[in-house]
Amino acid sequence: MQRRKTWFARTSAATMLGLSFAASAQDSADAYPVIPLASPPSPSLHAGHAPRLSPAGVMLGHSGKWMLGYEFGYERMNGNLDGSDRIRTSEILQSFFASPTEMRMQMHMATLMYAPREGLSLMAMVPYLVKDMDHLTVDGERFKEETDGLGDIELRAHYTVHESADHQHLVYFNGGVALPTGSINERLNGARLEYPMQLGAGTVSVLPGLSYIGQQADWGWGMDLQPTLRIDENRYDYRLGNQYRINAWAMRRLSESLNVSLRADARRIENIEGADEALDREDEPTKDPNLQAGRRIDVLLGLNFQPSGGSGVENQRFYFEAGVPAYQSLDGPQLKSTFIGRLNWQWHFN
Repeated sequence: MQRRKTWFARTSAATMLGLSFAASAQDSADAYPVIPLASPPSPSLHAGHAPRLSPAGVMLGHSGKWMLGYEFGYERMNGNLDGSDRIRTSEILQSFFASPTEMRMQMHMATLMYAPREGLSLMAMVPYLVKDMDHLTVDGERFKEETDGLGDIELRAHYTVHESADHQHLVYFNGGVALPTGSINERLNGARLEYPMQLGAGTVSVLPGLSYIGQQADWGWGMDLQPTLRIDENRYDYRLGNQYRINAWAMRRLSESLNVSLRADARRIENIEGADEALDREDEPTKDPNLQAGRRIDVLLGLNFQPSGGSGVENQRFYFEAGVPAYQSLDGPQLKSTFIGRLNWQWHFN
């Protein structure tokens, strides 16, 4: 089974990279981030048509143009679930020495995109992560763990597969790879921290994706599939679980400058394969590789703003999105998410 999974992931990587290189070779425009952790109303691939209505992770560029972006993402987790049922800290401490009670995660993401030709965009996305987690022990003591640093850098390509003659329907390949640049050796008092407090996967991840955008008059809608497939085990003999993610959204143009969006983000995360032998799984649930999986559906409301006027200000776009999980079922005990938010700025230039 492990060999079949490794063969599938490697084959996906080769196919994705081959498609990206082939698309570039035909004539020498987008991406979706990791995390959680929205996408802006991106311009049409054809001049003279109304801007496409799409959230911030959907970035479609014009031939020969660049895009510089920054995104701030925040997620808060409070309390624990076992399946979809709330489990009290006192119950967790009957089986573990310590229990996480709350966690906060911040992401600062820098994005650089270039469109070498119409229908093809190439991107590099560099995340900086900040995490902290509160704990309670069986002795009644409380302590906090904190980590911060560079996460796994993503290299992505958006390649248009099909666009209808009336420009109302667009299908594009949205994939790439995540490089193991994030630390998996974060420590507290010399001891390596649990899996959720590390900053990366420790191995290459393949990001094959496919997206659809539709638009008619002042309405826009779309969907994308974004799996994250891990390649082999890292140097500490474990492999983070694969993640399967589906986004669906609808948008409404309120004015020339302002759009409103509603998005549903569904994801399934698998448990970790293997284990870091430095982590005692009886110490706390976050150190057990079999208690990291789960399913979740988030519902998020967003606003997208594009200024009007001269001096290049109209080439900038601002996005805000916030929401909560509508459904969670976790291999628990495991911290449950209670809030997700993001701010995104983009500047398109020659």
